[in-house]
Amino acid sequence: MLISLIRSGLEPQMIIFMVIIYVFAMTLSFSVHEFMHASTAVWLGDPTPRNMGRLTLNPIAHLDPVGTILLLVAGFGWGKPVMYNPRNLNRFRSYRGMNIMVHLAGVTGNFIVGLISALLAGIFSVLALKFDAGVIGDRITPFYALYMLFTYTNIISLMLLGFNLLPIPPLDGFHVLEECLPYKVRSTEGYRRFQLFSPYIIWIVFILGNFTRMPGLSWLITIIEWPFNFIINLLTNPLISLFAKAMGVG
Repeated sequence: MLISLIRSGLEPQMIIFMVIIYVFAMTLSFSVHEFMHASTAVWLGDPTPRNMGRLTLNPIAHLDPVGTILLLVAGFGWGKPVMYNPRNLNRFRSYRGMNIMVHLAGVTGNFIVGLISALLAGIFSVLALKFDAGVIGDRITPFYALYMLFTYTNIISLMLLGFNLLPIPPLDGFHVLEECLPYKVRSTEGYRRFQLFSPYIIWIVFILGNFTRMPGLSWLITIIEWPFNFIINLLTNPLISLFAKAMGVG
């Protein structure tokens, strides 16, 4: 991220402003994602996340140091995974169903953050049009700043959603797919080797995409994001239009 900002040719004050926005958006997105994993596991009967201090929105509990640094510098990273014991899940009869609920909880949290952020971004865009002109010279006005803040929160939260739904270990999308596989398949040596080496696929695709300028990973994430973006726009656009009319904008 910092690399792309430095290459962008923006003024130093704008780079600082964008860094603040990115840090806020990433911190919120990662914290909600991991908190949703933890709270769902606890609700389903496993106290492990609570005992490990993960049942919190405090970002310090969820941010992985190396993953965070890489995310800030290169735009690619990860949070600290929430550990839970599937054997403790007891709220429902289906263990597979409960495991799927835990794995999908994180991206559900990202969808909620994306939805709320899109609505707030739309509202502040209307207020910016009504009361100020966005960027005035070198000064960024408050409503425009809030519009940018929630716009990027929406983008990053949905990017995290799309990334985590990729069917590659150790991402949530793979674990959901894994729960649908027969136990015989999951217990084979070939399957265990696949789990061990397949995370390198993400790194290879990411590195190739950056060096060759080919879409790669970002293209796949965009495809996964599309239906979620469509639903969010379907829900928020009418509300933003009503607000704009009420404010006499547009």
